[in-house]
Amino acid sequence: MGRALAVIIWILTLLSVLLFVSKKWWFPPAISAHAPALDRQFMITIVVVGVAFTLAQIGLGWMVWKYRETGTRDRALYTHGSNRLEMVWTVITAIIFIALAVMGQSVWASLRLHDAPPGSYAVEVVAQQFQWNFHYPGKDGVFGKTDPKLIDDSTLNYVGLDESDPNAKDDSVTTALAIP
Repeated sequence: MGRALAVIIWILTLLSVLLFVSKKWWFPPAISAHAPALDRQFMITIVVVGVAFTLAQIGLGWMVWKYRETGTRDRALYTHGSNRLEMVWTVITAIIFIALAVMGQSVWASLRLHDAPPGSYAVEVVAQQFQWNFHYPGKDGVFGKTDPKLIDDSTLNYVGLDESDPNAKDDSVTTALAIP
């Protein structure tokens, strides 16, 4: 039974790796200037985690194979292991995952901590349960004032647009994102 279980573990691992390597269910085409940086960070993370997953599953399969039931009924020997080895692999794992987190934060910061480039089209997005609401400025390019107290689903004022504000006269609010 141990050999069969080890082989099943290895086959499932191989199939899992093949799903990612085949790229059948992969990234959609990039439609923004930021997509390559995000995709690159995602690929680095997937490769690192994929290698760790594959090595762990190969090791698990090997242990199941090596220490399978042989019918000799010998008692298992318990050892306390190696504290030094456990510290080394814990520190290495921590360093790898902290490095991935720092790289991810730098990608996030490069996207979020800079002003939009000149000529960008601004859209305000308001979340509502099971719905997104998009507030577009009118031809004047200025958003009208909003107030959460004015949100009223019965009048379709999902973002609380203040109709008394002159800048709000040409604004539009929809539930569909459309960017020119």
